[in-house]
Amino acid sequence: MAAAGASDADLELQAMEMASKALPASLPEAARKAKIPAIKQKILERLKAQRAAAAKAPPPASAPGAPGAPPAPPGVRPPGAPVMPGAAPTPAPAPPPPPPPSEEHLGAKHVKGIELCGDEPWFADSIVRKRLRESIADAHKEQKIMVGNPAAEINRICPEDGRVLGAGAVLRLGGAHLGGYSENDVGYAYRQLSRALHPDKNQGVPRAHNAFQRLSEAADELRRGLEEQRAALRKLVGAMGGQATPAMLERPQEALFAEACRFLSAVVGLTGEGEVPKPALSRATSSFARSGTYYHCQTNNLLSEWFERNQMLELYASPPVRTAYDCATKRHRAQFLCLLNRAAIVEAKRFNDCVRGTWPIIIQVFPELGLWRELRDAIHRRVWDTTGEPIEDLPAQDLYGNIIPEEKKRREAEVGDEGAAAGMVAEDVEASKTDQIKPIEVENELAAGYLHRKSSETPSGILDGTQVMTRTSTQTSPKKRKRTKETSVVTGSRPYRVTLIQASECASGDEDGEAAMAAVLPSSLNPAAPHTDFEVRKLGAALWKDIVKWLRGTDLERVFGLFKADTQTATTFGWDGKAGEVVAPRGLDPETKACEWAFVPVVDLILTVGEGLVGSTVEGMFASNPIGHTRLELVTCYKDSEYRRKRKEQKEQEAKLAKEKEKEKENEARSKNRESGRFRRKTEGSKWDQAPGEA
Repeated sequence: MAAAGASDADLELQAMEMASKALPASLPEAARKAKIPAIKQKILERLKAQRAAAAKAPPPASAPGAPGAPPAPPGVRPPGAPVMPGAAPTPAPAPPPPPPPSEEHLGAKHVKGIELCGDEPWFADSIVRKRLRESIADAHKEQKIMVGNPAAEINRICPEDGRVLGAGAVLRLGGAHLGGYSENDVGYAYRQLSRALHPDKNQGVPRAHNAFQRLSEAADELRRGLEEQRAALRKLVGAMGGQATPAMLERPQEALFAEACRFLSAVVGLTGEGEVPKPALSRATSSFARSGTYYHCQTNNLLSEWFERNQMLELYASPPVRTAYDCATKRHRAQFLCLLNRAAIVEAKRFNDCVRGTWPIIIQVFPELGLWRELRDAIHRRVWDTTGEPIEDLPAQDLYGNIIPEEKKRREAEVGDEGAAAGMVAEDVEASKTDQIKPIEVENELAAGYLHRKSSETPSGILDGTQVMTRTSTQTSPKKRKRTKETSVVTGSRPYRVTLIQASECASGDEDGEAAMAAVLPSSLNPAAPHTDFEVRKLGAALWKDIVKWLRGTDLERVFGLFKADTQTATTFGWDGKAGEVVAPRGLDPETKACEWAFVPVVDLILTVGEGLVGSTVEGMFASNPIGHTRLELVTCYKDSEYRRKRKEQKEQEAKLAKEKEKEKENEARSKNRESGRFRRKTEGSKWDQAPGEA
């Protein structure tokens, strides 16, 4: 160990002595002279580094008043020293670091057939996080790196068609089946494969050298990726005022993805979604400050970090977050996509339908986001349809919203020669008759109806100096449409937002979907229903069931693949010794039965169907109800067709009985009138009542 005050000459002598001792005495003198300079230089560099580290290290702490203890700085009273009269007060110590997130188990009630229902804050559930980490460790213990025939491995790593295999695929690391990896996992996989792929053992195999070189490059790439993921994790946690723990940094993929979901949940929850009055937003801010779910961070700091700076948004477009996404479970990936899409929506609402230019990159990094936006837009159109006509199946589109050529040809044939000559599809014919939109110059067309404008077209006063996207549509904005019941009365049809929630009776007695949704949710002027509320999640599950039934057999049915639960067995992971055994999804309670759906977007569905009626914050969900509104259970609002049929028959029977009673009352009134007339005739007298002689 080099001393802190050692000179360069002393270090050189020490390095020379250590280098001489490092070489064996049996080595020839010529070889010793050739090797000593290089060894001495390496030892000298190490000694200098140790000297620099010793100089920067703080001196060891000693008790106050002990021999050799340094004097206290001016103005600071040593611990235990008496307070002198008139002395200046001791400065307050630095505040302690913020506490970690709450370690309580949320224990949300399980919804049958769904692994994760709605915005359940799994990222703050210590039990779920622990299960995820343990499942990753168990997966690495079960699945050893299987090395096949050297020739087959070489062909796998260096395909003949020229494809370049990803680093994770080369070493068989990453992906949702393992959930993450560390340097030790990379080193183990590299050693197992390098023994079989070494060029010296495969001299007669072509491309053996290239495969071994690609293996080394893949290992280095994964190691660099781990450092980038840890840096991104520290950045995310630090933005919320927390600190990454060693357990989070060991295999950083799980922690990075959890913190990315936590940050998005905080952004959309603090900004507010849907109809959020000021009292609800104020309660959300107070609830956020009290909750330990978000590291007790400051509200203004978090929103400023997200909306006023681009570093956090660019982080979501980076490879580390995408790698963490690929290693996450399917239910958590689906929730992440919904949160990311809602973050774009709240940003557009905050900045007058404009968002930052980083969002196109995010859509390219997560192409699944375009599929979810397509499904959500279809639900929105269906909800606001008031024509009463069946909805035409949507054309098959690619990730950027372009119609697939075969589908386009079929629709051009339906339009006719005139429309085909104009280059229109079926839905564009009617739009061209009523709407005329001025063309704008764009760089590229993106998914979900977004257009990417040039920076020169940025509106003044909104995100100056950045690129923005503006959403264009030939349809009227839902905010401009009337939401009154007279709309359906005038058109002679009921909008789908009414029939989607099949309500029979609510607090107001109306057979209306909005009334059913309002009956389940509390008033916006009262405390909100948390996102883990069982009735709210049942409402979202019921909506999802109707939507799945509606879209079954259409092109959009493919989007359900993002939400369907995967049934996995031991052979899925190559565990031949456990063939036939069903593997429980990672992180779930082992006693959880197989589910049909990995995730159901409860908040997205309620916000879309109840647009203009409901709102959501970090506190929970609510509706535009009067203060003091009493919530009802979903079973009293959401009834099946059999119940409505019986209820209709009951009402008809009640109406029939009421008519009969009314008729009986009328008959009784007539009888009374007749009797009263006879009584008058008797009292007044008539010619029929007179005696025969008097007539």
